[in-house]
Amino acid sequence: MNILIISLFLLLYGGINSYIGIRTWQWLQSLVPRALPGWVKWVYWIGFAGLASAYFLLRFAASFMPASLSTILAQIGSYWWAIFVYAGLLLALVDLLRLILRKTKLLAAWKLRSQATLRMTGTVIFTIILTAIIYGTWRARTPVVTEYTLNIAKPAGSYRELSVVLVSDNHLGLINGNGRIQELVTMVNQLQPDLILIAGDLIDDDFKPFLDQAMASELSKLQARLGIYAIMGNHDVRDPELPSFRAELEQAGIQLLIDEWVVVDNSLVLAGRDDPSPPRAAGEGMALADIIANTDRSLPLLVMDHNPNRLNDTIAVEADLQVSGHTHAGQIFPFNLVTNMMYEEDWGALQRGSTHVVVSSGFGTWGPPMRIGTYPEVVHIQLTFGQ
Repeated sequence: MNILIISLFLLLYGGINSYIGIRTWQWLQSLVPRALPGWVKWVYWIGFAGLASAYFLLRFAASFMPASLSTILAQIGSYWWAIFVYAGLLLALVDLLRLILRKTKLLAAWKLRSQATLRMTGTVIFTIILTAIIYGTWRARTPVVTEYTLNIAKPAGSYRELSVVLVSDNHLGLINGNGRIQELVTMVNQLQPDLILIAGDLIDDDFKPFLDQAMASELSKLQARLGIYAIMGNHDVRDPELPSFRAELEQAGIQLLIDEWVVVDNSLVLAGRDDPSPPRAAGEGMALADIIANTDRSLPLLVMDHNPNRLNDTIAVEADLQVSGHTHAGQIFPFNLVTNMMYEEDWGALQRGSTHVVVSSGFGTWGPPMRIGTYPEVVHIQLTFGQ
């Protein structure tokens, strides 16, 4: 079944890329007054194939490449996904409009096929995509602090309030490197949090850049009086690397919670759920009720769950707060419309009964290092207790 799905995906990907390539070549031809020589076409298609296959080449051959080449391919392949999406959508929209105009005869057929029309539409599409890439790259590199003030009715020891910082979806790797961590550390430490929660996807699938760039050393600069805790996301390490990953985080002062809980300063219970995504895990994972079975329920219960799709479990055990990430709030338009339909809460805060839920859009990016219609964030939650 997996082979069939992969084959169908590659067939669809190749077909759409061929469509984009042909239409782009037609546009380039319309820009010059005479026919281009045959060798130019060969160069074009070789270059186009290289761009379209960069992501997959990196995935299959990264271990054989120098780090500098891997980084270049990662940048090219990631941006190509954005080009693939926007070029495919815009070209399909233009061709659909041409079909409607031709069928309804609202515009003469020769005008639809003219070089001037082709040149104009191609230039408009190119400008839109270039603008989207420039804006999206800037937006992805301009994080904000999002503030929430939430009240939990239970008392938390001697604490009347706590400052909690939530970060998620850093996707550290070839694209989001130490420079991004340094920016994150500066933003978080300025908030002077009591507690830092990292809600999964700390790395971007590949553990090697995390080790090679000594990212744990940069993460160790995060400061929180009551500790720093993390959970697993669907892009974090797989089983063979898990002990090393845990050890790296421990050296950075970060405690990894995998279907387990801790009591923070005798004042609140913090439970971290494992992400059940394959191939490291599969299924629904350990039931939250089983994870917290032996906890002191007179204390406030905070749950960390990377994917907010198990929200009902948290509500069922009457947890006081769940923090999540995963969705990126869609990251780039129009996927924000998709995540908004998929999740009860794909970004922001909601309350169901006594349970508060905060879903972060994430600090980093997956795929294209861009954000359009969303923004990267550090979430600052001011918790008050017993009021």
